[in-house]
Amino acid sequence: MPDWSLPPTSGLVTVLLVVGLVAGATGVVVAQESSVELATQDGRVVVHAAEDATITGTSDLDAGSNLTLRIQSAGDTQPQFLKTQTVTVAENGSFAAPFDFSEQASGDTFAVTVVRDGETVAESEGVVLAPGETLTGDGSSTADASATGDGTGASTPGFGLVAALAALAAVAGYARSR
Repeated sequence: MPDWSLPPTSGLVTVLLVVGLVAGATGVVVAQESSVELATQDGRVVVHAAEDATITGTSDLDAGSNLTLRIQSAGDTQPQFLKTQTVTVAENGSFAAPFDFSEQASGDTFAVTVVRDGETVAESEGVVLAPGETLTGDGSSTADASATGDGTGASTPGFGLVAALAALAAVAGYARSR
């Protein structure tokens, strides 16, 4: 005749299974991790040395949620800096924070940390480029061959084509995940 006795650990498994079923039936909600992503090129946040450089990103947090972006110089970057900006997540899940990078030189590096409720939710390395420079696939920068200058050294503010395409790709990926 077969031995139908249960091993000692099976009672614990049964109790956990019953508790799980009861908890599921009573509507216990498990917190879902939020997603926050910074717009990057080749894995780095890229800004131009300008007064109105903007760091952007996307999130699945509720519209109106606040995030703090912390930007800190890295490596041999001079002058060193620490900049913070609080942003609000928009209806479409995007956020943008303007920073003044006009005193920084091309090649300066920095770290970006996104914080929500005291916890880090995203991080990335970043690099400063001169106006008209673009980041190449190997991580180095090069002067934009299509850039034309009037000799004044002034730059036109904006995100640029690469940042716009990166933002569109991020939004498309976000939409597919929903």
